Amino acid sequence: MNDLTRAAPRFVWAMGLCNSAYGFCYAGVLVTMPQVMAAHGVGEPVIAGLTALAGVASLMTFLIAPVLDTMVSRRAWSRGLGILGAVLTTVMLAVPPTGPLVAPLMMADALTLVMLTTSLGGWLGAALPKDMDETIGAWFTIGNGVGFGMGALCQYTLVTALPAPLGPVAVGLVALVPLALQRIIPSPDLGRKAVRESFGALARDLSVLIRQPLVLRIAVMFVMPCAAFTLTNAFGGMGPDFHASAQMVDVANGLGVAVIGMLSALAARWCLGRMAAPLLYLGIGIVGAVFTALVIGLPHTAPVYLLAVVGENVAQSFAQVSQNAIIFGSIRRGSPLAASQFGLLTTAILVPYAYMQALDGYGYHLAGNVAGSFWMDAGVSLAGCAVMLVPVLLWLRRGELTAPDDDEPVGDGVPG
Repeated sequence: MNDLTRAAPRFVWAMGLCNSAYGFCYAGVLVTMPQVMAAHGVGEPVIAGLTALAGVASLMTFLIAPVLDTMVSRRAWSRGLGILGAVLTTVMLAVPPTGPLVAPLMMADALTLVMLTTSLGGWLGAALPKDMDETIGAWFTIGNGVGFGMGALCQYTLVTALPAPLGPVAVGLVALVPLALQRIIPSPDLGRKAVRESFGALARDLSVLIRQPLVLRIAVMFVMPCAAFTLTNAFGGMGPDFHASAQMVDVANGLGVAVIGMLSALAARWCLGRMAAPLLYLGIGIVGAVFTALVIGLPHTAPVYLLAVVGENVAQSFAQVSQNAIIFGSIRRGSPLAASQFGLLTTAILVPYAYMQALDGYGYHLAGNVAGSFWMDAGVSLAGCAVMLVPVLLWLRRGELTAPDDDEPVGDGVPG
């Protein structure tokens, strides 16, 4: 083993902040572009349909992720995808918001950005020692949350206040800043396959992954609706239901989410030092569902809206930190399929985000108000946690939810 793999990496927190590029640009897809479209008279059903299409496109990550373990280093993939994401976000915000290019650009941007976070996750999971899984899991979540919050706060102002096309260009330039942090991530990129082998190996790599019991167990746990907390994606449109001003909605879901997300992620990191990540994941699912149910009985006022936003985002941050810790813990150091595995498990996480949003909307339709969404979200989440509790306890007892903790890289070191 060379000196590089033996030395303890420094500035792990800054490595996690590389993921802020993903969060910042994804705010363009989920927040800024919908705001721009609404300001130009596009109806809410159309906007909701376009954001749903973008979410569906991101699910393609599972099929494409194995290419991130091929051809060039994960460093090169991460840099290239970061630049591509910044360019697509710029173009998306610059085109006419009622034109035909909006839908394909939102879909392409969403897929590119999920591929970016997958590439970064696979790189970090394979390069860092296993005793850093909880730390990088927390800061990876913080990077996403801070980037998303800052994007939600500043992008619309930049796009509308600056003359075209300076606003979208400014957004794209800001999105490039986190790429500089990638230089501090350890370079070894083990098990990379040559160009001639890469595309022929995609199906083989996927079949290897989906047959691994460890990966299957974690994927099943993530696909279940234990701790998605998708109400956080709907709060932007719930202000009128709680008589909250537009300014409160913007601050709560922008700056509030960024600050709350960072503090909650650090608190979750502290909790991971005292309990296993899968237990924290199920625990926050149960606590969050109870909180969601309790909010239903409170009056629909602006302070209660703020309480709901804070509580749901705290719970979601805890869930995401534990999810990232579980994924990083499942990747053996130096794994040649690290990005493929990260992509598969990230896709599993995205699945309940899709169907829970639909169920929350159906609950609203049944009850005629937000109480229906809250009841649906809380009830389904509690049921998911109840179903998974016994299997997760058994898997933990047998040590079947983590990769070998041998800190010995797999393969021959190849500079990244």
